[in-house]
Amino acid sequence: MAKPVPDKNVEIDGRTVGASTTLKLSVKTAFWIISGIVGAVMTILTWSYFDLKSEVADFEAKEAAKQKEFIEQIDEKLDKVDTEVHTIRIDQATIKGDIRLILDRQNRDNPVVINPNRTVDEVTPPPGE
Repeated sequence: MAKPVPDKNVEIDGRTVGASTTLKLSVKTAFWIISGIVGAVMTILTWSYFDLKSEVADFEAKEAAKQKEFIEQIDEKLDKVDTEVHTIRIDQATIKGDIRLILDRQNRDNPVVINPNRTVDEVTPPPGE
């Protein structure tokens, strides 16, 4: 006949286990449990490391592509500005040459004749206050 078992206790293989029961664990079993937990944690951390590493590599590749595209755009704009500056310099030289030609023709057509009879009157500025 079996002994009566209280509601909070359970009978396992002829032993009564309850709230006040002490479970004993061998060192070998504890080592296997701890090894399993450490192994699972290390597996998760290793997987996370390689996943993060691949994401960082993808991010760096995208950033390098964006930087290359930005540099190409800036180079195109600088080339355009350089071309425009060169064109402006050529236009300035042309205008300068045209002005010299106009002034040269004006001096040939209307030479400046100095009037020896004309005198310049000296003008004294009014005294300061």
